[in-house]
Amino acid sequence: MARKRRITADYFSLTPQKREELRLAQLYPERVTAVLSERLSASRRELIERVIASRTQRLQIAVEGLVDPHNVAAILRTAEAFGVQVVHIISESRAFRSSTAVTQGTHKWLDVHLWDCVAAFVADMRAAERAVLIADMGGAALCEQSLKARDVVLVFGNESTGISEKLRGLADGAFRIEMYGFVESFNVSVAAAVAISRLRWGGVGDLSPAQTAVLRARYMMRAVRSGAEIAARLLREEGTIP
Repeated sequence: MARKRRITADYFSLTPQKREELRLAQLYPERVTAVLSERLSASRRELIERVIASRTQRLQIAVEGLVDPHNVAAILRTAEAFGVQVVHIISESRAFRSSTAVTQGTHKWLDVHLWDCVAAFVADMRAAERAVLIADMGGAALCEQSLKARDVVLVFGNESTGISEKLRGLADGAFRIEMYGFVESFNVSVAAAVAISRLRWGGVGDLSPAQTAVLRARYMMRAVRSGAEIAARLLREEGTIP
């Protein structure tokens, strides 16, 4: 039986190895793809292409102050399954933890950004012209039209207290998921799954050609064991890298 372990913030830190992987993908995406593609089966290459074709940057997901590592992990897994490439984790007052038993490895295909400051997170979204919408029972009903107006990030709050007052005061708006029974709220991971599935139904991707090329190279390096090291060595041997 595989050993269960917790994922902490350290897992998503930009280590020297990850910096090198990102550098290679950004500077030499076509060459990285070329030298690594022969090390993957045709079916694996086809899967990578199919996944990239459905990836979105327009919709992003954020969680704030979640305590249960299974909830964090479930949201990461759902985001990946529906083609959401970027997930933000905001944790000002407690250490972030997730669980590999729930993510089942899907976290390695995502871009996970960690924030220890709500204001910095919102400022970054503003700079990207991305609307910050918080999950709230008093918000407007979530609808598929919300993605047609502008890029958005949906934020889900703490299991007990919801969105913090600080983030509530900085957000661009609030949304709710309509329910038709006696229950008044969903578990946070279920709420995220419902919202993501509604906005991602059909799985249409929206990456630019440049974003597609970079992500393809990154996925190739992730799919091949020691892929970044192999790509760097081969690119040096052929003279692409000085």
